[in-house]
Amino acid sequence: MARFARSVTATAFVLSTTSFALAADYASVLTPAKPGLPLAHPIAANDIAPPPFSEIADRPVKPAYVPGLPGLPQARPFKDDFGVPRPPKFDAVFIRQSRVENGEVVIPPGGLYYLEDTMGGEVALRGETLPVLGRLSTYIDYDMSIVVKENVTIPAGKSVVVGGTVYQYYATVGHEKLANHALHVKTIAGTDWEWAFGSPVLSASEPNWWGTRFTQLYNQGQAREVTPQKMVFDWISGVRMDRLLLADEKLFNGLAGVGDEWTSGNRTIRVADINAEAGTVRIEVIESGNVVLNRTIGPVKNELLIEDNDARKALVFEHGDIAGFLSPWPAPFKDGKANLKIYAKAFSLNYGADYAPDRRFAVYPVGCPTGHNFGFMLTNKDETRLKPGQAFDGPEGYFKVVVDAVDGANVLGWHIEDKAGNRSVNLGGRSVTNVDLVLGQGRVAGQAILKDVGRTMLERTYQALAQATGGGVHPPAASAAPAASPAGATYIAGFSPGLLVAVGVMLLGCAAVGYEIGRRRASSV
Repeated sequence: MARFARSVTATAFVLSTTSFALAADYASVLTPAKPGLPLAHPIAANDIAPPPFSEIADRPVKPAYVPGLPGLPQARPFKDDFGVPRPPKFDAVFIRQSRVENGEVVIPPGGLYYLEDTMGGEVALRGETLPVLGRLSTYIDYDMSIVVKENVTIPAGKSVVVGGTVYQYYATVGHEKLANHALHVKTIAGTDWEWAFGSPVLSASEPNWWGTRFTQLYNQGQAREVTPQKMVFDWISGVRMDRLLLADEKLFNGLAGVGDEWTSGNRTIRVADINAEAGTVRIEVIESGNVVLNRTIGPVKNELLIEDNDARKALVFEHGDIAGFLSPWPAPFKDGKANLKIYAKAFSLNYGADYAPDRRFAVYPVGCPTGHNFGFMLTNKDETRLKPGQAFDGPEGYFKVVVDAVDGANVLGWHIEDKAGNRSVNLGGRSVTNVDLVLGQGRVAGQAILKDVGRTMLERTYQALAQATGGGVHPPAASAAPAASPAGATYIAGFSPGLLVAVGVMLLGCAAVGYEIGRRRASSV
């Protein structure tokens, strides 16, 4: 069983929230999604610390790679309430900044995180399934804010975190006296927005091509200094997914009339009034004969949905673990009835808060500036020390990290297991000095992180597989968590074709990035 250092501040982190005053009214400074529209999200009144190791330099070091395990499924398909296929869902596990110390493996606070790694955006108000450690919950609603920071400097090659957005000063391209400078924009989980928005390019010497301000929806910034050595911003903004509202039980989905009601425990949810002309519905929640919630929801403003906070919140009601909303699609009203979705066993995942089912972990929802959700992270709050033969249980025991053998500074044997006991191959070896890990084939684990650690991850993975198979390695065809694998088996998961292509592209990219870093260093001497 793992030891946890809870009394030493250096080995644990707590939620840090800081109020701040801004020099300008950024609700009028920021550019809305369309001219004439309000900002879709409110400006944050406080800064909540991101999870530890959110910057690019904190990525895993020569990590082991595991494509998946039967109990950590990949590419799960789902449809929403309208029968529309949604982006596939992937389980992912990451370990970073681990080390060997005094014969023990040390995972620092925030060094391990589980990620619900969706391949695409998850959309509120559509009854989309969102897996939570194997449970199939329904995604209902969210709270998002725009965090603005002033007087921010990003040195070349370094990164900063603004809300839930990570900005990295990635590259400079120049010719004689002309130069432009590129940012990479990612989430705290590592989701790379280059595929969706491209990379912001800034320049002080090419004003007809590039400027000193960028806008990618609500990831925006105004620079006052742009050089090959650093970018300095008057202000820069990023989105933060403050809360996800989900539910584990569906009470009703369809058309309901006045007087229709549903029960959950000792509570009754009732349609008290419908005014189709005004576009509103009045909902009551009754406990022990008393009305404890009396809320009018509506009208629907389709031109602002789903991104606009006020338009979306006008449709939603909540009371305790009861939640629901007036559905805009296919139409909010028909034949005098209202189109309602009502849920029980509702719960929230709040940015930086304890994960209620397992308070050893903190939760961080991951947001896109479009207003879509991109999964959630669960990070360990305390330092973990593992001697040979000891294991660390992931959130709710969904997986475990097991240390088998340590020799000096080297981890000779370690593996990851799913809940049923299916285990990876031995990920240790004579030259392995940590238990850094990337597991999964989703948007982050199977694609985005390759830019940062793909080359070393590939090298270590093939060494581990060669050791396990006693010779050459020929990756088999991809498989999405084959349920037929016997419990407790050692599992060598396959690489998907898309992942192999991405690795090839990554290797070419590494050469280009290496050239750029060398060129920049030479020019700055």
